[in-house]
Amino acid sequence: MVFVLALLLVLASPFKELKAQSVEEVLEKIQHFYSQTQTLRGSFSQETIFPNGNKENRSGKIWMKKPGLFRWEYNTPEKFIIISDSRNIYVYYPEENQAFVYPSGKALSSQLALGFMSGRGNLRKDLKLESFKVLDEGLWQLNFLPAYQDSQVEKISLRVNLANGEVQELLLHYFSGERVRITFKSLEYNLDIPDRVFKFTPPKNVKIN
Repeated sequence: MVFVLALLLVLASPFKELKAQSVEEVLEKIQHFYSQTQTLRGSFSQETIFPNGNKENRSGKIWMKKPGLFRWEYNTPEKFIIISDSRNIYVYYPEENQAFVYPSGKALSSQLALGFMSGRGNLRKDLKLESFKVLDEGLWQLNFLPAYQDSQVEKISLRVNLANGEVQELLLHYFSGERVRITFKSLEYNLDIPDRVFKFTPPKNVKIN
């Protein structure tokens, strides 16, 4: 299973609005917005479209804190949790009493889409703009290619609110033919989130892989 992590912002930003005139300014807005985002908390929905046309829908909650801390709780249809403590990424399946541990930054290819959002990268350095399209007044779609070789992700598309540079939706195109779309709702920014939220302590009798 490919675990997709992405950090998106959809509600009105608390930050000062910037006026976009060109694609270069839009890119700068996105980077500016996430450079000011220290924490976020909210909910998300995720749709995976498989090569045969079948679809899988998931939903849950997310917490993020710079640098490199995040927690994703998937509630439907299968319950599992993904936690990063900035050193390792833990994937925990409570119903199966099983957990997996991966080195942070190496386990998930979609990290290339997370760098500028989580404070560990730069949009211009990590992604290469392929094309863009105006979807509506104040809403653009930006299509990117990885700036460096990635074994799984072929292309990344972002839907961006031009009022402030927030990303409303992320679409990952995989070489396998899968497409994963993630949209977030009711996000709150720059709250005081304690570090313990991002600590994984496995319950007794949980098998660690």
